[in-house]
Amino acid sequence: MFDSLVHWLERAGPLVFWTCAITLLAIDAAAIAVVIGTKSRALVNRWSLPLVIGNVLIVGAGTAIPTAMYVTKVAVQAFAPSVALSVPGAEVAPSP
Repeated sequence: MFDSLVHWLERAGPLVFWTCAITLLAIDAAAIAVVIGTKSRALVNRWSLPLVIGNVLIVGAGTAIPTAMYVTKVAVQAFAPSVALSVPGAEVAPSP
């Protein structure tokens, strides 16, 4: 059971990171294209703050979620053998 959790955590962390990175690039590229296309200073003034807030949220999620998943993975790997020993009938798989 713990092996499948560790495997999922190993796959989900990078997926979240790359999804956030691609989303950040797409939003910023779209904003740059709109500003260059319209050449409107009012548009820049109106959308700068929401764009910066969105960038901060995306970067925060793209770094915090994979970090939390890595810490969880390490904790599961550290404590899984002791939990498996306390469960009757559970076997501990040898470490590779």
